[in-house]
Amino acid sequence: MDKKALFKRVILEFQETPLPEMVPRDLSVPQDSQKVVTVYGPRRAGKTFFMYGLIDRLIQKVDKSRIIYFNLEDERLLPLDVKEMHLLIDAYFELFPEHREGPVYLFLDEIQVVSGWEVFIRRLHENRRFRIFLTGSSANLLSREIATSLRGRTLAYRLTPLSFSEYLRFREIPFDPKTVRYSENRFSVIRALEDYLEWGGYPEVVTADDEIALDILRNYFEMIVYRDIADRFSLRNSATLKNLLKYLLTNVSNLFSVNRYQGSLEPGMGAARETIQEYLSCILETDIIALVPRFAFSLKVQEKNPKKVYAIDNGLRKATAFVFSHDVGRLAENLVFQELSRAGFEIYYWKGKQEVDFIARRPNEVWAVNVSYGDEIPDREFAGFQDLAASNIKPDRRILITKHAEGVEGNVEMAPLWAWLLEKK
Repeated sequence: MDKKALFKRVILEFQETPLPEMVPRDLSVPQDSQKVVTVYGPRRAGKTFFMYGLIDRLIQKVDKSRIIYFNLEDERLLPLDVKEMHLLIDAYFELFPEHREGPVYLFLDEIQVVSGWEVFIRRLHENRRFRIFLTGSSANLLSREIATSLRGRTLAYRLTPLSFSEYLRFREIPFDPKTVRYSENRFSVIRALEDYLEWGGYPEVVTADDEIALDILRNYFEMIVYRDIADRFSLRNSATLKNLLKYLLTNVSNLFSVNRYQGSLEPGMGAARETIQEYLSCILETDIIALVPRFAFSLKVQEKNPKKVYAIDNGLRKATAFVFSHDVGRLAENLVFQELSRAGFEIYYWKGKQEVDFIARRPNEVWAVNVSYGDEIPDREFAGFQDLAASNIKPDRRILITKHAEGVEGNVEMAPLWAWLLEKK
């Protein structure tokens, strides 16, 4: 079968096949933008089903025949050359000539499969008949690469594994953000948080039993190491890469420096500082790990201090290290980082005589956030805010995320983690 005929078959399959059931996500993207809408994020975060959700809502406004959907990883289409992509458009208009004047909604899933895709997309975008939606793995399609490739023609949105509110919807645990603190259902929510803390929010993991879920997470870890990082960046020493990523995931919410890591290696497992730095840069490119700098008004001070490690999902740590009871506080802190990141904050930690876990900044507001996820709240958690007051940092809000405690003490708002994650004030 020639490529155009194959494209026609896939187009008609989509038209004739009902969409699968979907759980709505919190991320919102425009449906009728004149820009190319690009959704990127880690492998298996749910980008395909997010696209299905967009299509489902779109069908309520336009006829399905105006929508084209292609999963470019469909093995029947491979290999795909960018020079063949015009055949996709020709095939569609031969099937639906009545839509030649548009608008036509084009969804291309895993666009990075097609080398040179940006030339094709730029041409279609200039045509103005198409509303274009793309997805790509952040291991292969980074936000800065999207911006460079499409030269101002795109709006890029990051889709991560499930937030806690999305997790509850996947688990079919009902909640109302406005009343969750006072409802009888809060006990089910609190129990669900215990699982979410440990297992994270990859959609495939949420609905699996523990043994299968652990195998899934370990497979994700292996894919990240070998496909997303080693293959993409042509790294030769996969053992060094794997050890470094394991170390980072094991040490979420802790300080990290290359010197400290190098000093922790056992004899015979060492690597040159330059190699560690190179491999670390590659890991950071994939968005799986973030290193948060110390807050300082001097960039030089920021750079010379150790950074704090956070991960895009708690489950990846489960795949690489045993989780002990004393780790729960660090996992809770990692969840707070994830939520602040989703909300678009620029994130730092602060250290004076005491510490503040997060200084979170976005236009016109600054939050100071501490996380104390134990049965008792140490005095140092409040002392950090007091110490901060003596500096030149004047946060708009001081928030203490706790396990149980809530209310206001002085100028510090206290909220249980489960409620804070859902209320999104």
